[in-house]
Amino acid sequence: MRPRPTRDWLERADGVAPEAWLAARSTPPADPARMAALLKEADALFDETPRMLANRTAQLQRMLAEKALMEAPQDLLEDFIRLAREDGRTRGRFGFGDLCQHYFNLRAAGLGRGAALEALALARAGQESRAP
Repeated sequence: MRPRPTRDWLERADGVAPEAWLAARSTPPADPARMAALLKEADALFDETPRMLANRTAQLQRMLAEKALMEAPQDLLEDFIRLAREDGRTRGRFGFGDLCQHYFNLRAAGLGRGAALEALALARAGQESRAP
């Protein structure tokens, strides 16, 4: 069994791979190879580095847990990757931190996981239709 991480934020100087750090935060611990694949895919879509993607995902997981909403880091990444891919956006990269905050706000307001993701997708579609 892998030890649970004691730090809430992964620093550059920590010398720990983001996928290993984030995988260890999941209950039960996730497969680091699967987490590496998710972070690589997210890196191509979002405006954050893999280390910051791991940090923001862990931060969102903690914030949700404080509201008694338990979501695994790999599930959050998979959902946000799917949301970005389904968006069909061809220009620019997504703001991962903003997406995390909006998702948290929706979940904290009482929306279930599916409803929150649907609301995010609809909001993104509305933003795209208004873009010049």
